[in-house]
Amino acid sequence: MKFQVLGPLTVLGDSGPVALSGVKQRATLGHLLLHANEVVATSALMRALWAGEPPPTARKMLQNAVSALRGLLAADDTEDAHGGPVLLTHAPGYLLRVDGDDLDLTAYRALADRGRADLAAGAWSSAARTLRAALDLWRGPVLADLAESGTDWPELRTLAQARAATREDLYEAELACGRHDDVLEELRTHAEREPERERLCAQLMLALYRRGHQSDALDAYRRTRTALASRLGLEPGRVLRAVERAVLDHDPVLGQPDALAIMALDGEPRRPRPAAGTPGPAAVAPAALVGFDSPPAPRHPAPPALPAPPRATAFPYPAAPAGVLTEQHKQLSMLLVRTTLGKGLGGDPEDAARLSGELAVAIRDEVARHGGKVSGVLGPVTFALFGVVRTREDDAERAVRAGRAILRRLRQYGAGGPVPVHGGSAPRVAVATGDVVVTCAADGTGAVPIVNGAVPQSCADLLRTVPPGGIRVCATTRSGTERSLVYGPAGPDGAAEPLGTRSARADTPPALVGRDRELAQLGGALDDVARRQRPCLLTALGEPGAGKTRLMAELARLASRSPHGYRVVTGHSSWCDRDRPLALLDRTLASATGTAPAAGGCARDALARTVHALFGTGDRGTWLLDRLGPLLRAEPPAPADWPDLATAWRLLLTGLAAERPLLLVLEDLHSAPDPVLDLVTELADAAGPVPLLLAVTARPELLDRRPTWGGGRRDALALTLDPLDDASSAALLDALLAAGGGSAPPADLRRDVLARVGGNPLYAMEYARELAAAGHGRPAGPPVMPRHVRQVVAAHLDTLPPLAKAVLVCASALGGVCCADGVAAVGGVDRSEAAHWLDHLERRDFLRRSRHPSATGALRYAFRHPATREAVDALVPRTVREDRRRRAEAWTESTAAQLTV
Repeated sequence: MKFQVLGPLTVLGDSGPVALSGVKQRATLGHLLLHANEVVATSALMRALWAGEPPPTARKMLQNAVSALRGLLAADDTEDAHGGPVLLTHAPGYLLRVDGDDLDLTAYRALADRGRADLAAGAWSSAARTLRAALDLWRGPVLADLAESGTDWPELRTLAQARAATREDLYEAELACGRHDDVLEELRTHAEREPERERLCAQLMLALYRRGHQSDALDAYRRTRTALASRLGLEPGRVLRAVERAVLDHDPVLGQPDALAIMALDGEPRRPRPAAGTPGPAAVAPAALVGFDSPPAPRHPAPPALPAPPRATAFPYPAAPAGVLTEQHKQLSMLLVRTTLGKGLGGDPEDAARLSGELAVAIRDEVARHGGKVSGVLGPVTFALFGVVRTREDDAERAVRAGRAILRRLRQYGAGGPVPVHGGSAPRVAVATGDVVVTCAADGTGAVPIVNGAVPQSCADLLRTVPPGGIRVCATTRSGTERSLVYGPAGPDGAAEPLGTRSARADTPPALVGRDRELAQLGGALDDVARRQRPCLLTALGEPGAGKTRLMAELARLASRSPHGYRVVTGHSSWCDRDRPLALLDRTLASATGTAPAAGGCARDALARTVHALFGTGDRGTWLLDRLGPLLRAEPPAPADWPDLATAWRLLLTGLAAERPLLLVLEDLHSAPDPVLDLVTELADAAGPVPLLLAVTARPELLDRRPTWGGGRRDALALTLDPLDDASSAALLDALLAAGGGSAPPADLRRDVLARVGGNPLYAMEYARELAAAGHGRPAGPPVMPRHVRQVVAAHLDTLPPLAKAVLVCASALGGVCCADGVAAVGGVDRSEAAHWLDHLERRDFLRRSRHPSATGALRYAFRHPATREAVDALVPRTVREDRRRRAEAWTESTAAQLTV
């Protein structure tokens, strides 16, 4: 039996997760696990379970919880004299004996201690690996489910601080290894979340400086200084001030592996470092432990300086594991921003430098917010790429939205802004999309990727045609985003100016076919919820394009026509919610009150009417309005307001359900942040005896984040939308062609298209659109995969680890059907590793296991969807693809020869 507290409390038995009943039982186990193998007094347990004065029956309730836990532990077959979990009565309380390997908290502490010891000894590479392994054990905040229900123990805060310190130890080790590129984005993210952490700020400054971004490093220092002054009334400490001086002076010490440790010990950035082999101060403790409100660590001999970097080679990245792709064909979008300083600066170089830095920060922030990556700056032009690290099906839309956001943000530097910008030098933005060859590190991170193709040149040419203060996108970008964005007239080159966004979220098929079984289940769920008067959590899982949105639209239609009088409230999660983590709540609130999200006074009035109708105008109604108010403001709610806001949101929905049956549809929950996922599960658990059907849609990735999603609940239903059968796919394709005003294609072309559709409704829509555009003319070869389908599949592939993607390349080279032996031979990997990734790919629905083993008795796998194999072949460079096929042919011939012997 395994116990996990670094995240939601989870108990894993031989057959999977073990259900825990009742908050008190979970809290008792959680508190004992935090003090595993220690005696916990009964009085301490009672204080932990009851925040205020415990009830008279508290001791008996605790005894019942302990008794239930003993029964749960006794059910574990491993409990014996050899170290299984045992809960003992031990004066003055209880002792939970758990083997160290069975509790993630114990394993984390051991790894963190070992990593910190390696760091203190100067074994930075070993420290980085060990500390990364320690942090990988965390699945969220400690006992996240208990904390969400109001539990606030000092141990939770202590462990949160320990996690933050371990993370900073990791960054210390990575920076010492020279891997500042690898951790820069992580550093940025955590420094923005916790601006008061001086050590984190110092590490971010060092990483930025080593990337050549001196102004960004100084901006980070100013942000932390402002946060310390405004929130704590403090000035930065000695070490952080020393780092600032070193950055300002371009001090050579910043090139040392342990630069922060040197400044933490010396206090002055320019203190000379003793040469290797000469007497000097015995070394330095890592900055992880010195100068940042932590006790000093044992000193160690100073390591030699890092050697000078080697000259650039043709491929400036570390060697990749066997088979991993470092060069891929991708469809990406490039964003170019030209910002020329105006004539209102009076020739002052300091003003020019300050303004240039502010513009660069604004551009970088908007690019990152929309999921892109700034890849370089050449004079007044900033380059950003969307889809280079990870492909997303909406990369082009993200790039266009980022460009519009940059223009809006830079308007503050125009007329009336803090610094006047000459009209003729107003910012200009261009976006181009196309196919390129990308060369980068195996995991897509590290040095700036190399992009080869026509996109950079076409984007630069397009930028020359953009008027001051304008934005233009190429014809490919426009055609790929017209379903979500509105454009002005296209020019002779096909380029156009984006004017705004469309209200509709996405296209949906005109008919719902092949889902009779699912519709019957949905109708039964509506009837059961209304009849039994209690909540039900319904989860619809499916790959991209499987028809989850269309199914939810049909569920809403069924509910609106139900004799039970259902009220329908909807909301969806989106990548646009990065700055508003609770935007999903805002959308459900708008749907419940019949207003647009964040519609100002109109929304407040509508919310007030709804709340007063349900709860009156007294204290309770006033409290709810006050707590829900932050959702209606332009600025996102502060994290301190989230608990009360979540409670008010839940009370409002349960109040609506108590008035009449309620269907709450929440879509794309796989992209929702963890606080929203916690809130949704809490709503399903704590809504009470009201007729509430909570229907959510998500991609299978949701189960990677929440393996126990929906499990352990008495009223939960999960639907997996499998691909449509052949007859349903044909009926859908015919309906789409008829809706587009076209005629049926020739029989052979129709068969080819249906084979590539593979039962996916979205693919059917895209192929139907391509057929309509081509006038059903017979192509010279097989139907070409529509651009949007290729992008969707490529985005799905990029959710895989690099080695898993490499296994798919080998599987395609083997003819689409493979076994672990073949993959190992073609990819040059270990057979056990190949078997592991084949199993992983089957669980992720990329492959399916064949019922018939190979001639040697090995398990065989095949691509689940034809489009997946086609997309895999499309991303592999021709030379790599040919090499894999030659290896596959050689292995096949060798295997056949052995079988005939």
